[in-house]
Amino acid sequence: MKKLISCIVATALLFACASETEKGVLEDIAEVYGGETSYSKSFVSNTSEKRTTFNVTIKNSQMIDTLAPTVTTANASLMVYDALTSEEKKNYTDIETILVNAKNDTISYYYPMSALAPISKKAKVFHTFSSILVDGNFDQLNELDRADDIPANFSEILKNGVAQFEKKYGSLKAYQTFGVAEERDNVGTYYQFQAHLIFANGHKMGYWAVVDAAPDNDALLGYKFFQ
Repeated sequence: MKKLISCIVATALLFACASETEKGVLEDIAEVYGGETSYSKSFVSNTSEKRTTFNVTIKNSQMIDTLAPTVTTANASLMVYDALTSEEKKNYTDIETILVNAKNDTISYYYPMSALAPISKKAKVFHTFSSILVDGNFDQLNELDRADDIPANFSEILKNGVAQFEKKYGSLKAYQTFGVAEERDNVGTYYQFQAHLIFANGHKMGYWAVVDAAPDNDALLGYKFFQ
């Protein structure tokens, strides 16, 4: 019984000791998925394995019931990874995201810090692309590395496209990433970043952008908007 009580006390302390960074990213995740989030820290230590895991739970979210769990958990775990300071990253070997759906069924996925690091690097291409759309600095799109089959005038195409969207939904205010997927085709592996453009009237337009997963190639491979 003493061991059980000690474990409960330790768990309570872990919640209380979450850093401001960790608390902040939990709020960000809750905002993205329109649900509730909680945090815990778990340990595995034996002769064959040693792990320290940042566990984030998402529940009471209608959105997570509409998405593939691998897409949601990868994005939430990446959000945690990107939010942690370099020192905080050293405290964990992996990040686990736990989803509790409307039926109270639970599913979870672990993401080693070593696996999240290269995705985080590729995500910078996506965030640059998305920030340019929101800020309206379309000429900067020409500075991005991109696939040969993306039209040379794609900055003008996107500028005109966003202008049409804004006529219908009001000014473009922000973007919000909700999913990450690793995909493969006959050419190679790539990361698909899934997000919403958020307009002044509250409309959310789905879109994705694809970035080459090759370590030596940060090219934007494509993008698509869903009206």
